[in-house]
Amino acid sequence: MSEATKTAADFGNLKKIADRPFGPFCAEHKIKIDPALGIAPDVSLSEGLAALYAARAVPSYFHVMAHGLPVRESVWLACHGAARMLPQGAEPTEALQVARAWVYHPNVETRAAVQKVIEQADPEDPTVMAADAAFHGIAKGMEEEVKSAPSATPTLVFAVLLNAALRDEDQEQAEANWQELVAISLDIAAGGTGEKPQ
Repeated sequence: MSEATKTAADFGNLKKIADRPFGPFCAEHKIKIDPALGIAPDVSLSEGLAALYAARAVPSYFHVMAHGLPVRESVWLACHGAARMLPQGAEPTEALQVARAWVYHPNVETRAAVQKVIEQADPEDPTVMAADAAFHGIAKGMEEEVKSAPSATPTLVFAVLLNAALRDEDQEQAEANWQELVAISLDIAAGGTGEKPQ
């Protein structure tokens, strides 16, 4: 990865990322980081993400990002990843639509709509996992209704991102997928919306 590519990624204003030291955060969420990367445990989570990006530690980067974002932003990131697994120019699937609706209004009604779509979805639909992430999301005000483990949504988001990043065997396209998803994740982590899912 060139220096120009590295500096294009801005990790300086990730206001949505948890304000926690990198090491304890990863330990709490059972995220294994390769010690050979030499990332000090007391750096901020944003600094840790920057180090993972610089090292091109793709799985670890997405794992930390999925857990580090608030639940709605994390599911929104999954929507972006899922959309990129659809054929170019394809309309959003029903699973993607209900997941996005949940992000806009996380409540009992949108969660029920998500559940209905999941139950009827084609198991081969690559966007269903984003809907799963929404269904298990413990958004503010839904703590009593949602009995899922807090780790369920970020784990599903992580899986969506990894699938989206690694969907192409062509090395050049795989690199483009990685860079695109990093750019989207950083925009969301900085308070933006990323490029609107297709």
